[in-house]
Amino acid sequence: MRTLSTDQVRWLRVRAQGLAGGGPGSVAASVTDVVRTAAALQAQAAGPARVQVWSRSAGLKAADVDAACASADVVRTWLMRGTLHMVVAEDLRALLTVLGPVNLRNGRRRREQLGLTDAVCDRAMEALPKILAGRRALTRAEIVSELTDYGIALDAKTQAPPHLLAYAANSSLICRGPDAARDEPTYVLIDEWLAAATHPDRESALALLATRYFAAYAPASVADLAAWSGLPAADAKAAVALIRDTLEEVDHDGTRLLLPRGEQGVDPKPPQRPYRLLGRFDPYLLGHRPRERDLILDPSFAKRVNAGGGMIAQTMLADGRVVGTWTATALEPFGEVSTAAREAWHEEREALAAFYA
Repeated sequence: MRTLSTDQVRWLRVRAQGLAGGGPGSVAASVTDVVRTAAALQAQAAGPARVQVWSRSAGLKAADVDAACASADVVRTWLMRGTLHMVVAEDLRALLTVLGPVNLRNGRRRREQLGLTDAVCDRAMEALPKILAGRRALTRAEIVSELTDYGIALDAKTQAPPHLLAYAANSSLICRGPDAARDEPTYVLIDEWLAAATHPDRESALALLATRYFAAYAPASVADLAAWSGLPAADAKAAVALIRDTLEEVDHDGTRLLLPRGEQGVDPKPPQRPYRLLGRFDPYLLGHRPRERDLILDPSFAKRVNAGGGMIAQTMLADGRVVGTWTATALEPFGEVSTAAREAWHEEREALAAFYA
């Protein structure tokens, strides 16, 4: 069994996420390639999702991300941990096979608090295929309005509409479609929006989820997979067992971690581009259980990255460690940084501006 240092574990994770820059860890200039490499991108908002693609690519523009969403090359819906993610289209049905039932169970109590009884949800599941038929892409407000024709009255000022849409999404009925003006989400029927396909069996879906995860976040543990995906521990263990022959076990500080066999190199090297900028909600910060995040973020600075309420700040990386936050107008390091590092981060900001040009 190989033993990896903390630096080596961190460098491998940077490379797996496509953040190393150049060499084996570089990502082809395709939105689909980027999203597949990362397993999934956080997609609570369109802007941060675009930046996540930029951080992992070369030669793309923000408009390319929007085009990939509009053409259904990539799809956004509620998946890991019940949050909105962007995934490649061919993975969607498999991920919903595994994560949809988990999210539906976890959301039941909140739906009941909002008056979304089983009867209301059942009526909505009958109405939505009629409302969205013909590849219609409607906003939340438009859907709420048309649901009234089917006897379903929702208060648009409450959380009932998004929770009902999440219910339909995790039931494999709808997903996000192309954004309307000002990045307003629209919703479409999955079976009209995507190419026809059958849902895979649960074992195949679990195996795909585990394969995608370890390709994007290794070295990692079964517990890390559970924390990232939101799967119950037993399901995460079963998923890993299905692909165990494809994984290598390594030791890090007395802990056994797994990574894809033969793909990560014998002697992990530092990233070729050590100084990087990441957008809000970047999955690099969210791919492991909290204790593992100490490898990339000093706990004493954790509140500056996540002050609460689920907001994850834009961060500055140095060799895979979070060393500060940033805004459109300022770099905010946690301590002293070298002139070379500051210049590299300024170059990153210029490259991001070009991405939006």
